[in-house]
Amino acid sequence: MATAVHTPATSGSPAANTDRQNARKRARLKVSLPAEVRPFDSRFAEIVDVAEVVDFTRDGLYFATCMPHYFVGMRLLVTFPFGKKVSTHKKFLGSIVRLENRPDGSVGIAVKFML
Repeated sequence: MATAVHTPATSGSPAANTDRQNARKRARLKVSLPAEVRPFDSRFAEIVDVAEVVDFTRDGLYFATCMPHYFVGMRLLVTFPFGKKVSTHKKFLGSIVRLENRPDGSVGIAVKFML
């Protein structure tokens, strides 16, 4: 069972705080939950990734993965939370807005939900 921890949306220098406050409209909830991620593009129809969600808001989420096929602008179908023990699965259509190399060798992917 994951534990959600409310954290402020900003940290670091005052200039970085101002930039992040402008970019993020909602505080993020830190979690460690699986999500099923599928590309919305039919060219990648066979690819299914079960990734670890690191944090999320109502507007999007950030997950970590080792799969190399992602790119900025790619549309995704995200099922979150995901798993056999989860009573409710919610599907979201999203678009990748940022990719980051993480210290452990995985890639961090920021997804903005499309309404």
